[in-house]
Amino acid sequence: MMGRVFAVCSGSGGVGKTTVALSLAVCASKAGKQTILLDASGPARSADLILGLSGAVSLDMADVAAGDATMEAALYPAVRYPLLRFACASLHDEVTAPELSGTILALHSMCDVLVIDLPTGQAALEERMLTGEDMRIVVLRPDDASIRSAEHLLGGALPSGAQSMLLLNRIQPALLRAGQQYDDQTVQMTLDCPVLGAIPEDRTIPLSAAKGRPAIECDGPAWTALSRALSPLVGP
Repeated sequence: MMGRVFAVCSGSGGVGKTTVALSLAVCASKAGKQTILLDASGPARSADLILGLSGAVSLDMADVAAGDATMEAALYPAVRYPLLRFACASLHDEVTAPELSGTILALHSMCDVLVIDLPTGQAALEERMLTGEDMRIVVLRPDDASIRSAEHLLGGALPSGAQSMLLLNRIQPALLRAGQQYDDQTVQMTLDCPVLGAIPEDRTIPLSAAKGRPAIECDGPAWTALSRALSPLVGP
């Protein structure tokens, strides 16, 4: 079994990259897919907190690579989602694409869906890491600064025909009306990349996270938009 890979990235912080990665992983697991969420954010990681695993995660992929732990020992089941397991690339450092290659190849064969939460500003993976079935999801706000940072990420060609998609997040109608944010068609034309979905700003997301619930299960409007954007990616 070789799982489908979704590499979730962003050019700048504060756009909701981890929110999207975790939501996609939960969505896949709830769709009946054996799912692994690989967090490569190092000290900036937060997905384990929302999954209730912060005190449990003591082994990472660096320990596996060094022969100090087995792969299974470094995979942590998410209690609320029986088909979802969490892995950390490194508990202490961000990792680069070459450093992730062996980990991705190993995890690739252990699941149906592998979601990678890449470090901010990193979008490249080695050519053998992605195939035509895989996808790179670039998360951004639809404003000038975030569009510029996303443009930088999209500059490199994707390997093996894998697809790039944009996910617009933290959209505020007042900023759209004021011309400080842009609609999805404008962003798509500017970056020459298709838009997967548009997610509104939702103040219930931090409250839901504090209760161990990802954004796709929050009480506000974001969960509907996230479900509409992500469910087709992991459906039958």
